[in-house]
Amino acid sequence: MKFSTAFEHLWMPFTSHQEHEKYPPIVISKGDGIYLYGADGKRYIDAIGSWWVSTFGHCNPVINTAVKQQIDKLEHVLMAGFISDTTMELTKILSGILPKSLSKIFYSDDGSTSVEVALKIAIQYHAIRGDDRHAFVALGDGYHGDTLGAMSVGAISEFHSLFHKRFKEQYYTDSPYCFRCPVHKKKENCSAECMDSLERILNQHGKNIAACIFEPMVQGAAGMRIYPPKVLQRIFDLCHRHGVITIADEVATGLGRTGKMFACDHAEVVPDIMCLAKGLTGGYLPIAVTAVDEKIYDIFKGAPKSNRTLNHGHTFTGNPLASSAAVAAMKLLIENQYPKSAESTMKYFSKKLLSLNDHEHVAGIRHLGFIGAFEIVKDKMTKEKFPEEKHVPFKLSQIAAEKGLILRPLGNTVYYMPPFNITTEELDMIFALTKECIDDI
Repeated sequence: MKFSTAFEHLWMPFTSHQEHEKYPPIVISKGDGIYLYGADGKRYIDAIGSWWVSTFGHCNPVINTAVKQQIDKLEHVLMAGFISDTTMELTKILSGILPKSLSKIFYSDDGSTSVEVALKIAIQYHAIRGDDRHAFVALGDGYHGDTLGAMSVGAISEFHSLFHKRFKEQYYTDSPYCFRCPVHKKKENCSAECMDSLERILNQHGKNIAACIFEPMVQGAAGMRIYPPKVLQRIFDLCHRHGVITIADEVATGLGRTGKMFACDHAEVVPDIMCLAKGLTGGYLPIAVTAVDEKIYDIFKGAPKSNRTLNHGHTFTGNPLASSAAVAAMKLLIENQYPKSAESTMKYFSKKLLSLNDHEHVAGIRHLGFIGAFEIVKDKMTKEKFPEEKHVPFKLSQIAAEKGLILRPLGNTVYYMPPFNITTEELDMIFALTKECIDDI
């Protein structure tokens, strides 16, 4: 097979046609730990966890073994009147990790579908109770996936505005963007005034709003915007006051990424519904979870053909192969006592990240657990960005790839999401190469 001809048939995600033609994708043939190897043998450090999923490195031997053993037993069974023993084992493990109130687990395929499930549950919950709440409120600049329902609660104009004009648009708060605070406060002494916007929305439209959906502590696709626990606490306080269901999109932040098992733990709050995916299988296979409070599930109890059945499902719901990867990944998480056992490495990670602060074009450094980011700016004092036509972040990613480092900036934000088992020596390499890239650009 000639790769040059195959490229002509590819439609790559989040990639312009011109970019695809000028910079064809790098063909990867092997992975090992933090490294990926090109078809030409070149080695690359995966600093972003291949879109935030690789929590234990590539080709982890424990997960490899689990999937290999499962493939000889059972590849798939419909989850309608049947379920694999592997998916049952996963359910038992997750019930021991999740907050006790989130006792009902609904499986789907990925982060976006887990959000779709959550949105449908919220609307139907209110409808069964005779309450016509059909709208949602979400954080400004949030991202929850690319299916239509998930896009309706997303608020990144580049991704969503075209579809909002043609389908459903919801209510949006200010973004809790501390580096460029929308209400001009400092996070050290603010009182979460950015959520005054949520209070206004709920005061005006609360009786129509079924749920509030948010990425707890970190707005990922918006540029790894890390915000303080008091913002999250205020979101919960306001929603509880107005009878609005809380949906925590922990697709990227859950299962230890932020230094606690769930990002909501930083604010000591438990949502009514929680969405999990990405690191659930350690980056191996797609599976997602929508975990629901028992009190919400109770409303759905009823006879067949009643309006209480959640008529939702996916062909590969609870797939045994994906479940086997998830079981192995969750056992690694528990047996190695992650994220607690990685605290010293996380501190070293933040130290290396902060070492970039001396550079004149680096600003807005932020970190939480194994999520770290900074912004590339033209002027550090004014926070002025480089003109878009300069394509500085994209050029930085190209230089990084040439040096064997995989970075994929989000706008002007460069971020990292290393696996739990990364070493300090490997972190040294990542940040040494990053400094070289910034100097070169």
